[in-house]
Amino acid sequence: MKQATCAQMGNNMPGTCQTMIQGNTAEEMGKNGMAHVQQNHPDIVEQMKDMTDEDRAKWMADFQVKFDAMPDMA
Repeated sequence: MKQATCAQMGNNMPGTCQTMIQGNTAEEMGKNGMAHVQQNHPDIVEQMKDMTDEDRAKWMADFQVKFDAMPDMA
C-alpha cells in the first residue's frame, strides 16, 4: 500500500490539504482521492467537470509515474 497527501495527489488538488490518501494501486488511490475531493473540495470538483477524457487520461498517466515512485508503507 502507498499513501500521499491530497496536495501531493495531483495538479488540481489544493496545495494545503494534508489529508492522507491510500491505495494499493494508482487506480485505487485515484478513486480514494476522488471520493475525498468530492466530499471536501467542491471548488476542485467544479474545475474537474471541464476536464476532457484526454485530460483525465493524462492526469492518470502522470499520477501513475508519481505512484510508482512512492515508497511502500511499512
